[in-house]
Amino acid sequence: MKFVSSRRIRNSFPRYIENYFLYQSAFSHVLSMISDSKYDCVLNLGDARDEDITPVNVVSALAGHQISSDKDPFYPMISHCKAFSREELLQNPYYRNIRLEGCELGDFRVASVIDRQYEVILWNEVICEKCDGLDSFVPRIGFWKDEPAPYYVLRDKEGEAWMSVTFNEMFTMQPAVDEARGRVLALGCGLGYYAYMAALKPDVESVTIVERNDGIIEFFNQKILPQFGDAKAKIRVVQADVFDFMPAVQDGEYDYCFVDIWNGLQEEKPYYGLRKLCGNNYRGMKMAYWLENSFLGQVATGVKAVLMEAFAEAEQEKEWLQLAISAKQLRDSGQYEFFAVADSLMQDVVIRTMEDIDYYWEFANIKKLYYEKYNDLAERR
Repeated sequence: MKFVSSRRIRNSFPRYIENYFLYQSAFSHVLSMISDSKYDCVLNLGDARDEDITPVNVVSALAGHQISSDKDPFYPMISHCKAFSREELLQNPYYRNIRLEGCELGDFRVASVIDRQYEVILWNEVICEKCDGLDSFVPRIGFWKDEPAPYYVLRDKEGEAWMSVTFNEMFTMQPAVDEARGRVLALGCGLGYYAYMAALKPDVESVTIVERNDGIIEFFNQKILPQFGDAKAKIRVVQADVFDFMPAVQDGEYDYCFVDIWNGLQEEKPYYGLRKLCGNNYRGMKMAYWLENSFLGQVATGVKAVLMEAFAEAEQEKEWLQLAISAKQLRDSGQYEFFAVADSLMQDVVIRTMEDIDYYWEFANIKKLYYEKYNDLAERR
């Protein structure tokens, strides 16, 4: 990427950088607390009155101060903070009809995990919103307002968690459940949550599950599928690696495809690899990728890092150069695939004006560029 600085860029772009770090520092603070094993600020809510346990007070507890202004960097999280109840989880059709507590077969066993009352969870993907006029990725957090219900986690014989069915999985998969129709292809079996929810729909004719792990398939066929009731007749399981399976799929063979072969955002390579493989090759079959918005949010973050690094090098100012060094160290570590994707998107870009920066700072434009590039890569295979 070529970055040509100017007086206007020099005067305006630092505000973008300061905005980015102001909000992302606040959001990262909350995310780090949620991922920790202790939630002291949430446990303190146990002594509060019910009327005091509100989204603003929950977010304030996580922030460490009372939020009283919409200029507070923690403020954007308040409107997305939801209270969850035990009944809400148990009324989900999967939990209402599928019983897996203690099920064990081969190397796998289902455990029931229980959160704590007032424990904070991530209930959905981050959402892109304007914070002080610029795009930021806001975490959507929630909390258990009463005694939590247990949720299923599939573990192997070493105790490592392979998959689960939590509020986060339910909400992040719901758009793909809503869109499913006709002949559905589900890449990845998991605990059968998506396949079951899709098969319950009258406008879904069939659900074909593609899974490579024979132990998972055996567990699903023997312990889970028999509980599907009438939806069982719609289910077919194919043992295959999706990277071998998909090239043989003819456009129009299925109407809808949902991809979930990664455990979370930490597993980037399968997402980007399958995106490159499939691209826009299936115009008669809609493709949906679990957590795609979050993966692309990471790419947008990488693009911002590229822009900030280029600005720092162009200005040769000590403060910005330190920022550039930090960004470069992260990118060169090779730990994060999204940096490489961001570099590829920005490879031939020339930045000359603030309008150029505005364009690449917008998440919608990064998504558009990403789709265009990966569709093109797939079509040239």
